Amino acid sequence: MIAEHTLRDPVLSNIIQNINSGSGPENLNYTLQGKILFKDTRVCIPKIFQPQILNELHLTHPGIVKMKQLARKYCYWPKIDQDIEHLVRSCQACTLNQKSPAKAPTHHWEEPKENFSRIHIDYAGPKDGKFYLVLVDAKSKWPEIKMLNKAPDTTVTIKLLEEIFSFHGYPEFMVSDNATIFKSDVFKNYCKNRGIFQIFSAPGHPATNGLAERYVQILKSKLNKMTADLPVERLQQILQLFRATPLSCGKTPAELYLHRNIRIRLDAIKPAQSPPRTVPRQGCVRMLSAGDRVIARIYQDNKPAWEYGSVLSKVGSMHYSIKLDNGYTFKRHIDQLKFVSHPEPVSIPENPVPKNVPKKVTFADCPQQQYDIVITVPGVPGPSTSAMQVPEPVPVRDPVNLRRSNRERQVPNHLAQYHLG
Repeated sequence: MIAEHTLRDPVLSNIIQNINSGSGPENLNYTLQGKILFKDTRVCIPKIFQPQILNELHLTHPGIVKMKQLARKYCYWPKIDQDIEHLVRSCQACTLNQKSPAKAPTHHWEEPKENFSRIHIDYAGPKDGKFYLVLVDAKSKWPEIKMLNKAPDTTVTIKLLEEIFSFHGYPEFMVSDNATIFKSDVFKNYCKNRGIFQIFSAPGHPATNGLAERYVQILKSKLNKMTADLPVERLQQILQLFRATPLSCGKTPAELYLHRNIRIRLDAIKPAQSPPRTVPRQGCVRMLSAGDRVIARIYQDNKPAWEYGSVLSKVGSMHYSIKLDNGYTFKRHIDQLKFVSHPEPVSIPENPVPKNVPKKVTFADCPQQQYDIVITVPGVPGPSTSAMQVPEPVPVRDPVNLRRSNRERQVPNHLAQYHLG
């Protein structure tokens, strides 16, 4: 969509022409990726989409400064800063919920050496019947907010903190105000057993816990500016955009805490990148081709089995589209396939008739041979010698001498007392 309307936009199309021709000063900071124009690392938005992008930047009513910081990370068009200022000043919700200027500088804490070493916590609410536990990391400014449907107590607060600490781990220091929840014996024992040192602000001087107090005010301001429905979705949007918006140092809380940026909806305006390809492990990888006969692993009634089929196509580095003989088609990994050498399943007929069977042979067809048998009985003269068939003499071989020991054999001593017959 952006690429199509970029060519139609008169301003952007003129810049593209100058880039292609190499003329004009515009081509110094502009680059063309595909059909989308970039100014440095920001996408140049056609005029038709500028109101939509402004509304996306103004989704949680972050204010002029935060909107400009977010825009300088993602998008650009001429006079975008003036458009942001005009939008915020004309927004009734932003005008009615502007915070008062600070009367005195807040307390400055020493910056921790590690993330989540010191945290600041406080409660906000009630707002539309909801209460919010606000927790902020002192180093990265990473926020965590938990919503409650009723007034909090010590047990619920400990449960919410355990959910947060299960991901981030336990901090070394916890800064809070003098609320009864945080000063109760149960909560103090909870912190003591986990090695968390509590720091309380001075009574009547909330500036000591200024970091949490400021985030509470930011949360209240954003909640007041947004619609009253879908509080969970509103809270998720506030947290996501705040974690992705650059701070005064130029980095986002996500960069400072996670050492990477998190993706938000504004990332969708950038050109889509091709998905990473999987690299097979070292060694010989079996390969199949379209039309190969295979047996594929199927799962029926939670029991694996094999079925005959054919390879339709290769759909990945190690995945194939398979069509079974029953017509069913699915995708399988190479480890779930076995190549079979015969092209089709072998079927044996019920009454096989062999070809080229030789003619049936009977005894009548065999040549007969007559033999003369002579029986000799004692005392009875036999037939003449001429009628008798004398077998040929068989040569007699010399006896084979066995190689045996010539030693004298004696009866074993333990058998000497027995009589051997």
